Amino acid sequence: MKSKKLLSTILLLSILTLQGVNIGVNKVHADSNQVQDITRLGGADRFDTSAKIASYGWSHSDNVVLADAEGNDAFADAITGTSLAYYLDCPILLTNVNSTPDVIKQEITKLGAKNIYILGGTGVVSKSQENLLKSSGYNVKRISGLDRYETACKAADELNSKSKITKVYIAPGNSFQYALTAAPYAARENAAILFADGNSLNNITKNELVKLGIKDVSIIGTYSSYTIESQLKTLGINYLRVNGTTCQSVASNLMNVNGNNVSGMAVASDSIFPDALSGSVIAAKNNYSILLTGKNFNYTVNDNMKHAIIYGQAGAVSESIENHIKNAGYTKDISDDEIYQLYENSQVVVEDIFLSIDRKEKIYSDNGKLYFPTSQQYSTKEKIENSISNYYTKDYVPTIMKRIPFATINDRGVLPEGNIGWMFIDSKETLKSRNNIDSNTIEVNYAETSSMMLNISNIKVTLKFEDNRWKIFNIERFDQ
Repeated sequence: MKSKKLLSTILLLSILTLQGVNIGVNKVHADSNQVQDITRLGGADRFDTSAKIASYGWSHSDNVVLADAEGNDAFADAITGTSLAYYLDCPILLTNVNSTPDVIKQEITKLGAKNIYILGGTGVVSKSQENLLKSSGYNVKRISGLDRYETACKAADELNSKSKITKVYIAPGNSFQYALTAAPYAARENAAILFADGNSLNNITKNELVKLGIKDVSIIGTYSSYTIESQLKTLGINYLRVNGTTCQSVASNLMNVNGNNVSGMAVASDSIFPDALSGSVIAAKNNYSILLTGKNFNYTVNDNMKHAIIYGQAGAVSESIENHIKNAGYTKDISDDEIYQLYENSQVVVEDIFLSIDRKEKIYSDNGKLYFPTSQQYSTKEKIENSISNYYTKDYVPTIMKRIPFATINDRGVLPEGNIGWMFIDSKETLKSRNNIDSNTIEVNYAETSSMMLNISNIKVTLKFEDNRWKIFNIERFDQ
């Protein structure tokens, strides 16, 4: 199995979103375990999509946040505006560098906006465009810095001037997926998004944390060394790392940390940011999670997610995927690829538990054994059981729990260092056979090979249909 981070404990779906053409609500006659309604929002291009998202979320708004949508490098300035737009209860609309698209001008007029906040410097939204908006009678305020790090701080300052910020989310400054996945959560907490510079915090970001008096930080993703934690400790700031090396695993763990209480999902592409950015405020308002994905559907269903917004038309989000979402609450159809993903996820969720420990803090038991504290999402036995039960049947969960040496010391959840009883290696499983035993049982056999193409073992995985989804009932390994 390739060593990936946890793909999704609660994720229903992720769907490729590029450009759409229509806007509508497709109501589904659903039972209690299905998505109750699916709304598809899309336009002829990213600007039209942005306008349609705004129309869906607001009939009137005094304020509009305007951000550049040309090139994925523009994401950083734009994403930092989600919390501000949420506070102002206004949409984020997209523009070109040099001019405001007609469809965006029309939407601003229709909303009755008076104030426009431009995110980023003149390199992403030109001075001439700003002047034209001013001459049209709008109050225009530009929020910008010398680079994405300083612009993020300026956006935080603007939000803080209106509503005191007590928390910050820190995400990598070179990849939009992490920050965009976290944006709705940050907005609902009136938190700012600031950026890490590689494996550490630069002086601009550190100084902003001190200036704002921040004592609570969430680090998004397992993308860096532990330098950031050390810097935060030096500043006297409490932190929580939301683990994950993919946007899917980050979304999953964000939902774990927040108690799995999201009520729906806003689905967008993991390769371009504009559609999801435009929809990030709606996601925050509706208590939805943003789910980013590539072209494949590889996720399991959680019963909490009753509503879905899909960004893009059928050319971007296929009708077959939409139908899969509609039927997710009762269908037993599962492809070979989905079975493999389920098996891989079942293994990686355990890897994530072990990798989540904080090795900077040592805790010793009464007999002198060394332990390390677990992260918040795995801080109790119940939380661990809830996470793994998304992949394993009720009968098999106790077997998995016996192999996770979780303990409690001074009311803190701890684990020893090392993956005791587990082997996490870079390997690949090739399907040898699949046998549908009955309508509720499937048995698959894999040949496991190492990265050097050496045979390691044969694996038999048995699945059972439980709680309206397929889960792992048993795993057997046979050495070569």
